[in-house]
Amino acid sequence: MASSPSLLGAAVRHGLVPVTDVRAGLVRVRAVSRSNAVHVIEHSGAPVGYVKQAGAAARLDGDDTVAVEAALLGAIASLHLAPSPILQGGSGSVWMTALPGEELSLVRDPAVLRPAAVDLGRALARLHRHPVPEVGVGVGVPDAPLPWPLLDRLPTSMEGGVQRADTRPILDTLGEPAVRRALDLAREQWRPTHVIHGDVSPGNVIVRISSTGDVRVGLVDFELGGKGCPAMDLASAAAMLGELSPVGDDLAQLCLDAYWTACGPASPSAPWRCVRALLTAWQVALTHGEDGAADVTRLLARAVAAASEVTP
Repeated sequence: MASSPSLLGAAVRHGLVPVTDVRAGLVRVRAVSRSNAVHVIEHSGAPVGYVKQAGAAARLDGDDTVAVEAALLGAIASLHLAPSPILQGGSGSVWMTALPGEELSLVRDPAVLRPAAVDLGRALARLHRHPVPEVGVGVGVPDAPLPWPLLDRLPTSMEGGVQRADTRPILDTLGEPAVRRALDLAREQWRPTHVIHGDVSPGNVIVRISSTGDVRVGLVDFELGGKGCPAMDLASAAAMLGELSPVGDDLAQLCLDAYWTACGPASPSAPWRCVRALLTAWQVALTHGEDGAADVTRLLARAVAAASEVTP
């Protein structure tokens, strides 16, 4: 994995920062908390670019998340929804421009959340309707990885969670008949038909307010994206916005209405709402341990409720 000095050198070669400013101490490399190794290049305190390298989990599972991100950013560059890839000669990392704005997780103002939810619906519709170039023809798009609840066995990087008390309820829920039926149906519906993000979450949605007050969103972290089922993204967006909705607002419905008005091809069907709840429950358990037990219980109840909507 590249060190901070080598990343600074690469930032100069890529034209992100002048070497004189590096020598003057105006440029620094800062690690960002993500599942893979992500560093931001800052000039005078402002981000000018990001570099991603494969993390421990990706290496354990044999996933080339760097290649996936690079391919996807190149394929959807014309949509202007994501950071622009920075072409560079080496392998093992993907460089990209900084996307201005702040993470949706940090936005509290309902006057910003509402238009952000609407624009997220439009953004996902544009992404899902984007032509899917084949690998080897121009800039290809790889298949998105199957979400882990649909796999026959846990990925290697997750096997350590089997013995944890905080994840045991999640694994037990996977065996419930109704949940099993929902997951089987989701697996049948998974087809590499549309370009998807794969991990729509508050930290991966960037909100920007223009000088005229317009609210727009962008998307980052496409390492789980590729060709897949767009219902996954939509179920994730609806669940996320349901959690973020202030009292009296239904941000999820605003997003869905905007998505369908923009001719988005998917719906947040019951099987995919079940999948999303299970994914989130696992993340909460690993992040918060026993302190997150109440939230895990609530998410598992949501997964079971969604699964119960699936007709046997």
